[in-house]
Amino acid sequence: MYHEKLKDFRKRSIEKALRAGLPAYFIDECLGDGVIRVRPGGVADRIVVSQGQIQVKPVECRSC
Repeated sequence: MYHEKLKDFRKRSIEKALRAGLPAYFIDECLGDGVIRVRPGGVADRIVVSQGQIQVKPVECRSC
């Protein structure tokens, strides 16, 4: 029950940020470490810092 409410909240938050022309950032523990960034246009990346270096990898966003 709470999982579905959280998923709905995340989806609405992403949609609101994208409508404003801003990227949305969130943590999705299912995808591993890092932060998911959804850019306007729907492109999603996973941002991870490893040994002081930023790594940006494409990811299929299930929350969008």
